[in-house]
Amino acid sequence: MRRLHKLAAATGVAAAVICATVQPAQAYTPTVKPQATTMAVSDGSTFFIGGDGKVYQTGWDVQAASGATRATPTALAGLPSGVRAQSIAAGYHFVLVVGSDGKVYGTGVNTEGQLTDTSADHSQHLKSTLTPLAGLPSGVSAKAVAAGYAFSLVLGSDGKVYGTGRNTTGELTTSMPSLFNYKLAPLAGLPSGVRATAIAAGSYTTVVLASDGHVYGTGYSFLESLTVPNSVKKLTAFSGLPVSLGVKAVAVSYANVVLLGSDGHVWVTGSNQNGQFGLGTTDQNSHPLARMIPGIDQAVAIEAGYDNVLAVNKYGIVFVTGANYGFGGLADLITTADALRVAPAQPSKALAVEVASSDSDTLVRDADGVVLGVGSNSYHQLSGTGDRSALTVLAGQRISAYKSPAVSGTAKVGSTLTAKNGSWSVKPTAYSYQWYRGSTAISGATSATYKLTSADKGRKIKVRVKGTRTSFTSGTAYSPATGTVG
Repeated sequence: MRRLHKLAAATGVAAAVICATVQPAQAYTPTVKPQATTMAVSDGSTFFIGGDGKVYQTGWDVQAASGATRATPTALAGLPSGVRAQSIAAGYHFVLVVGSDGKVYGTGVNTEGQLTDTSADHSQHLKSTLTPLAGLPSGVSAKAVAAGYAFSLVLGSDGKVYGTGRNTTGELTTSMPSLFNYKLAPLAGLPSGVRATAIAAGSYTTVVLASDGHVYGTGYSFLESLTVPNSVKKLTAFSGLPVSLGVKAVAVSYANVVLLGSDGHVWVTGSNQNGQFGLGTTDQNSHPLARMIPGIDQAVAIEAGYDNVLAVNKYGIVFVTGANYGFGGLADLITTADALRVAPAQPSKALAVEVASSDSDTLVRDADGVVLGVGSNSYHQLSGTGDRSALTVLAGQRISAYKSPAVSGTAKVGSTLTAKNGSWSVKPTAYSYQWYRGSTAISGATSATYKLTSADKGRKIKVRVKGTRTSFTSGTAYSPATGTVG
C-alpha cells in the first residue's frame, strides 16, 4: 500500500466515467453501461451503492477523525430518510453522492472546501456525515459528480459544470480563486449554448464531454494529456482527436485522459511511461495526440487508474494496460492489453459490467451485482485481511430488493397466485417464500404459488420472498397485497 503522504505529490485518485443518464433504481440490472458510477475507490477506501440505496464503505473510514477502518461493508451515515444514492465519486479521503432528491451529499476530509464550507472561518475540516454541498442554484439538480484530489465537480441539470475546493492548477478555471473555494460555482470556458453532458476528474484535472461533440479540459496537462502543454485555466477543446471518434465516455487520472470511442475502441493521451498505450513499449514522451490501444475492441466501459488504463468489453472481460498494482499473474508493467483474473472458487461467474480503480486497488462489479476487488488490503478496503492477487468477492455484501416482489393471478377463491421474485442488488441463487393473509403467515404456504381457499375470502394476500446466495447476507422483501379476495 502506498502511504498517504505519497499523494501530496501525485494522488492515486482516479475518477470513473460519470454520465448524466444514471438511473438510480437500475444500478444492478444485468446490462452493460459506458460508466461506472455505483463504485468508487480512494486511497485505502472503497465504496459501492447497495440495493437499499445506501453507500457502503470498507477500509479507511472517511467519516472518522481517528483513522478507524472497516473490515466489512458499512453504510455511510447521513442520507435523509427516503433518499437513495444514485451515483458516487471518491477523492482523497472524501466521497460524493448524488441523491434521488437531486442534491449532492459529501462526507470526509474538507480541508480545502471540496465538500463546501459555509462557516465564517471555514473550519469544517471534516464532515462526519453525508451533508448537502452548498452552491447549486435554486431549481438546478445534480445529475452526476466527479472527484479529484481535493476538489469536487457537479454536473447540473442546466448543463453547467460546478466546482468547489482546490484550484491550484486551474482545475476549476479562472472563474474561481486560485487556492481554496468553499462553495459550488460554475466553471468557465464552454462556448455559449454548449451544454456539458458528462464530467470526469483526475488528480488536478477536469474533463468535460459537451453537447457539441467536443471534449474540453482544464487544469494540469501532464505530458500534454489535455492535448496542450503545461496547464490551462479554462475549459479548452481538445485538439487532434480523430474526426470520426465520436467520444462516448471519458476517464481521467494524474497522467492520462482515456476516451471511449463510438467504435468501441479505447484511446489515450498523456503518459506512456508504464505502457498505458498498450503498444508493447514504454517512453518518457508527451502524447498530445490520442492513440488507440490495440487488442481492446467493443469496449463498453473505461477507467483511468493510477498509471494504467482499464476497459470492459461487451463480453464482460476486464482488460488492463500499464502499471500493475496487485494484479496477480500479470507482468509488473503490462505493456499490451491483458485480462484480469477472478480468483478460483469465487461466487462470481457473471460478466463484468463496471470497473473502478486507484493507485493500489481495483473494483469490478459483475452483472449479478457482485462487487469484487484486487490489490492492496492494508486498510481492509477489500474486506477481511490479506492482499488480493486476483479478483475476490468483498465479504459482507447484502442481498437487497430494489424492485419489490409482486403477485400475479386472480384474487378469487380457487385461483392460484404466483410470486414474482422482483429484482435484487445481488442476484440470489435461491429463493424461498412465505404467503400471508393480512399480516398473518399462512401455515404451510411456502412455495412460489398459492391456491386461494375459502379462508382467504374477504382478505388480502401478500408474499414474502427471501433471496439467498452463498457467502452473502440474505435479503427479504414483501410484495404489495392483492385486492380483497372474492
